[in-house]
Amino acid sequence: MALFIKKVFLLLLPLMIVTACYMITDPYQTIRHHKVHLFTYLMLSRGDISTRVYLENANKYKYDSFIFGSSRSCSHTSKDWAKYLSKNNVPFSFGAWNESAEGIYRRLRLIDSLHQPIRNAFILFDVDRTFEPGDGITWDHYLITGKSRYNYNINNYLVYLKDPRLVLTSVDYSLFHQQRGYMKDFVGMKPGDLDPINNDWEPNSEQKILADSANYYRNSAYKFYERPAIQQISKKQIDAPKEDYLKKIYALLLKHHTKYRIVIAPLYDQVKMNPTDMQIITRIFGPSNVFDFSGINGITNDKTNYNSDVIHYRKKVGKRIFKIIY
Repeated sequence: MALFIKKVFLLLLPLMIVTACYMITDPYQTIRHHKVHLFTYLMLSRGDISTRVYLENANKYKYDSFIFGSSRSCSHTSKDWAKYLSKNNVPFSFGAWNESAEGIYRRLRLIDSLHQPIRNAFILFDVDRTFEPGDGITWDHYLITGKSRYNYNINNYLVYLKDPRLVLTSVDYSLFHQQRGYMKDFVGMKPGDLDPINNDWEPNSEQKILADSANYYRNSAYKFYERPAIQQISKKQIDAPKEDYLKKIYALLLKHHTKYRIVIAPLYDQVKMNPTDMQIITRIFGPSNVFDFSGINGITNDKTNYNSDVIHYRKKVGKRIFKIIY
């Protein structure tokens, strides 16, 4: 019997070690409380982090104004937005990677379910993300996805268990806090990049541009591909289910007597939102509340309005849009 137990112990020892590493390093920052959720050696889900920061702080800071949208919403900071709100309003950046219309609705529904106010809303729609099929809410907080808390935690653990590189990275970085060449998903967020109260995130790219914009754009010039001279129009994307989510979003805004702005993001590809989709959006939210910056225009023509990934526009564009719509 003793020999059997010894063999079982030896068999389970690797699993026990990896589990201990998971518990100690807390790679997804779900086991222990974190004052600031920094993305260092692992790109976490911004939707998940946004939701957790909101739940942790809602009662303390009394948020009542929210920025919703994809990673591009990071360019629209709550600090800049606050200049156009009442002094009593408390804004919060409630963004998520590749956010969908359904994801925006579910975040609004969560706030509503907690009987918290929604005085103001800035909602960003992307021509290439918001209405496209995808996994917009699968890698997110369990209160957003609708999955159980158990599945939420066990899925994170199983992903960690299946990735030896992540196990090694988590232990290495936790011990030495240094980037290594094998750390393929290294983000390198530093204290100060993420505001722990309003959840604003200023990506490292903005710091690099401000430090030496000439070299930054010279070194990434090859990424800024030529766009068609003739205006390109996106395919129709808003089907009946997506339109239903837009109506649900509007219903919650109406319920809370929310002052809101819907913005179609100015993307580098200069593809214009489909006119039929725009008709649906303006019909639901009202033409005075919808601002379309997609397509060929003064913002999208200027490459220095974008980061070197050519996907995200800069904070100065976010400020410019705030000034225009308010």
